[in-house]
Amino acid sequence: MGSVSTLRNIPTAPLLATQPRILTIDVLRGLALFGILYAHMIFWYSAGPLPENVYKAYFNISSGIAIGLHMLFFNAKFFSLFSFLFGLSFYIQIQCLAAKHDNVVLRFGWRLFILGIIGLIHHAFWQADILTIYVPLGFILLFARNLSNKTIFILGALFILNIPTKIIEAISIATQGTIEFIPNNFVKDGAAYFIVMNEASLHDVILHNIYASKEKLDFQLSSGRLFITFGFFLLGTLAGRLKWFDDIEKSKEFFKNLWKKIGIFLIFLIVVGAIFGITVNVLSIDMKNSNWLRWFTGYLVDAFNSGLTIFYIASVTLLMLKPKWHNRLAPLSYVGKMALTSYLIQTLFGVLIFFHFGLGLFLKTSPAINIVICYLIFGLQIVFCKYWLRRFNYGPVEWLWRSGTYLKWQPLLKKNSQS
Repeated sequence: MGSVSTLRNIPTAPLLATQPRILTIDVLRGLALFGILYAHMIFWYSAGPLPENVYKAYFNISSGIAIGLHMLFFNAKFFSLFSFLFGLSFYIQIQCLAAKHDNVVLRFGWRLFILGIIGLIHHAFWQADILTIYVPLGFILLFARNLSNKTIFILGALFILNIPTKIIEAISIATQGTIEFIPNNFVKDGAAYFIVMNEASLHDVILHNIYASKEKLDFQLSSGRLFITFGFFLLGTLAGRLKWFDDIEKSKEFFKNLWKKIGIFLIFLIVVGAIFGITVNVLSIDMKNSNWLRWFTGYLVDAFNSGLTIFYIASVTLLMLKPKWHNRLAPLSYVGKMALTSYLIQTLFGVLIFFHFGLGLFLKTSPAINIVICYLIFGLQIVFCKYWLRRFNYGPVEWLWRSGTYLKWQPLLKKNSQS
């Protein structure tokens, strides 16, 4: 992601107690939330596995395009972008706390604790909640904040490429003859979650989600999502240290370089993947029973997903330097400034639209229709956030979180709205 000289340790510049918001970061955060919404909406906002036939229920052209776009450009990309931005925000917040001469560990630890409570409540309604994953990893990041830039870069790169998981999988293949180092039963779990979405009351959904915590952790471990998430935490922290977004005009050459190198890397992966896929088809290889080939495929997918995430970051940052694109992308910042509120509202829409205790549209709409609904919801979020931020300093959940962090009610209403 940069030359050795770029990764050198640099002294931290003095910061004001309150840092001005960086528009590009808010735009990226808004884009991440759109991508997360797309990825969840396409399959009826399901938070767990479903029977295989459910995913094949719609074979028309429009749904095929929606699913294809999801697999290529959305699936497993935007949670990584959100994680990168969490790490970047972590650095900014830590620096602000230090500038206030506050106890960094205690204050940020308390902030994470409150986020954990929000996450547990959210998980009760929707088991794919990411906040309960962010909080324990956030505590690890808190105690890793003083690592050198080089160490953070190396660990971040290894984690986003999911190398620890690939090593564990290789050991599992060699010693147990299977790539699954954590036993799973997707058929049984899929059938159970199908009933939850199609028949369960709100009370039953909450009970299921509480008991599904182990299933959620198993997925995070077996897929390597925990490592990938923490890797992007680290790279976001590094981006903050090296001030990549403080003045994107000054960082223009860096992002151009990054964009070109990652672009070449992605093209290489696509070519290798195409050759591999053609070879498998020509030789009629049974992938389900070929552990090492599945291992190799998984590595290509993880590398592509992480590479595309970084490509998105570089692309959007460069586009923000162009006046026309700056104006086109700026509306995303409204959602980005209210990221936590927006994330929770997306879940509210998702479960009320598709789950049985809501409108019950699960399987009644196609993936293509779901994406149309996705755009409508996100459009409403942009409008809502824009008008909310005209009158208020923070989103409603952000305000509660911030007030709880400092144990003091923060000013919600903007001064010009009080007159």
